Amino acid sequence: MNWFTRLLLGHWSSILGGFLLLVALIFGIQIGQSRVQRAWDAEKLQAALTQAKQEQHVVDTLHAQRTINQEISNEFRTKKGLLAGLRPVLRGCDVGLRIQPNHESITMLAVSSIATGVAAAPTDAVPNSTGSAASIQCEQLARDAAETTLMVLELQKWYSKQAAAANTDEP
Repeated sequence: MNWFTRLLLGHWSSILGGFLLLVALIFGIQIGQSRVQRAWDAEKLQAALTQAKQEQHVVDTLHAQRTINQEISNEFRTKKGLLAGLRPVLRGCDVGLRIQPNHESITMLAVSSIATGVAAAPTDAVPNSTGSAASIQCEQLARDAAETTLMVLELQKWYSKQAAAANTDEP
């Protein structure tokens, strides 16, 4: 043990310097680890917050689309009901649709007069399906045209509302 004591007494400043260096190294590792852990936790929190914002944006967008779809569907059903009753459709914005009711109960015949003969047909004529021409009435065509026009108007309104909602919902 004599040599060990002499070694400690002879090199005590080097040993103490090494010990202090070791303590500083351990302390630095602990501080660095805590900083890295805090940065990691902050990054995880930021990622979770971003994900929550995106999920909320998706929910808000779906809700807005459902609301727009419901409004357009209700408006279409209302106007279609007005068309079915042959009442004028209310005018909205710069577009409108109106069907004048026919007070006569007589409908037009498919053929207005008796034909005197059969017209000559070309050699490659496509035959008409039986019964389709006779069953379509002028009032039915007018109702179909009005309903189609109403559908197009509502589709255009739906598209413009969806586009407006998409432009205002950008995060």
